[in-house]
Amino acid sequence: MTSILAVDMGYGYTKAVADTSQRFITPSLVGPSESIRFESDVVKANGSAIEVHVDGRRFFVGEQAELQSASASQTLDATRTGSLEQKALFYAVASELVGTKDNALSIITGLPVADFDERNKALLCAMLEGPHIIERTGKHQRAFTVENVYTLPQAMGSLFTLVLDKKGKLVDGDLAAGRVAILDVGMLTTNLIMVDRLRYVETGSDSITVGMGEALGKIAKDLKRQHSLDWTLQMSRVDRAVRARHVEVYDERVDISDMVDKHLTAIGDVIISKARSLWGAGADLKAVIVTGGGARELTTHVERAYPHTRQMGAGDPQFGNVVGYLRAGLRRFG
Repeated sequence: MTSILAVDMGYGYTKAVADTSQRFITPSLVGPSESIRFESDVVKANGSAIEVHVDGRRFFVGEQAELQSASASQTLDATRTGSLEQKALFYAVASELVGTKDNALSIITGLPVADFDERNKALLCAMLEGPHIIERTGKHQRAFTVENVYTLPQAMGSLFTLVLDKKGKLVDGDLAAGRVAILDVGMLTTNLIMVDRLRYVETGSDSITVGMGEALGKIAKDLKRQHSLDWTLQMSRVDRAVRARHVEVYDERVDISDMVDKHLTAIGDVIISKARSLWGAGADLKAVIVTGGGARELTTHVERAYPHTRQMGAGDPQFGNVVGYLRAGLRRFG
């Protein structure tokens, strides 16, 4: 039997969901493995560090890369498609969600609108398709073959989350039959997609290189200037501070809400300006769906322009796309 695995390898975070309903998320950070001279077993969570073997090399992934790798990278351009770094992220996912008895997989994944072309789809398929042997330090080996790869424009996943159920069956025919706009706010890019009766509309879709990463970079500079916190190379740490709206400075909690709101408003204005150029006032739309890692931070801003805005629910909006990938995969392959 072929198992189904949905993977969303974003610039900020890599998310995945298996047909067993298991979920996984990690910062999209990859760095060369380093020798660790001492590790304590007092904090149990420290035992979940990810070290994978890829094409004869060893890599740390996620928090372990951020903490321990001297040259951890978070590539912020399309050249990562099909790269060794992206393969390490996929192996990290597989080491968590693929069972030791699984021998065949169908993968459903996505690409940003700007990168959704035949060249990038071919690069992604070449990296994913075929046999794989996953070796991760501290875990049993996984060996499987990827038989099918189904690639979608990234933001389409969130629409499938809303119109399909957990078995891939249509449950919201009204939304599926309508005209819908989707704003997918990621780390590097914001994807804007127009869909008419589940058909991708080229003229109403685009991608801009504005996302949460731009705001996080400016907030990191302010944190360094105002509070001597040099986190400019630790964007996942800045991201956590933005969500919490505070930081610890000399063991005291400092509120950073005003700093955060200033920079989020700036990128929100740019995103709304682009949305209006594509969709106008949106009067003919059934809904404007906001999804992605920036959904929680920017939905209120979008609502001012589009009162029929809907934020992805059902838990973390970061999983909005990948849950939809899985449901589309179950409909196609399951």
